Amino acid sequence: MLLEHEQFMEGPNDPCASDRGRRAQARAASLSEPLAAFFRRRLGSCQEAEVEDLVQEVFVRAADQLSLAEEEHARAYVFRVAASVWIDRHRRRQARRADRHVPFDPDRHDGQGLDLARQLDARETLRLATQALATLPERTRAIFILRRIEGLAVREVAHRLGLSTSAVEKHMVRALEHLLAHTRIPR
Repeated sequence: MLLEHEQFMEGPNDPCASDRGRRAQARAASLSEPLAAFFRRRLGSCQEAEVEDLVQEVFVRAADQLSLAEEEHARAYVFRVAASVWIDRHRRRQARRADRHVPFDPDRHDGQGLDLARQLDARETLRLATQALATLPERTRAIFILRRIEGLAVREVAHRLGLSTSAVEKHMVRALEHLLAHTRIPR
């Protein structure tokens, strides 16, 4: 598990940064197992790789936002971030309809059952979508990638790019309309 966030819970350009960095790493180490337990209880089955990813996401978010000196505030904040990470994970899974995903089974998914026309159509659509994505304005393309490929929420994209949520939504509409218009395969 990555816990090498040197600036976790410390201010930038701080003369006591190395001491605070050591304290922050010790704090992160002491919080990583309680955070892992927090996520294990919610996941049900023991999916250790996903638990580690969620704990890491908590530390990444906390490192971006937290500059508290008081221990009790840091612990409370980290668990508030953990709850937020859990909610975001649930929303992403719902949006992606994860409950309907079929696990990969080499015996079932060997490609033999798919007809050649569908495979060719899928490849052509992907090629057209890639070309259409490249022709989008840079900001619109970045917003589309953050939303649809990286799975960030509208609010997160807006915060990252310094835009309003309505601006992000408008860019997404433009991107989707553009992609739909350019990925229709003529028959």
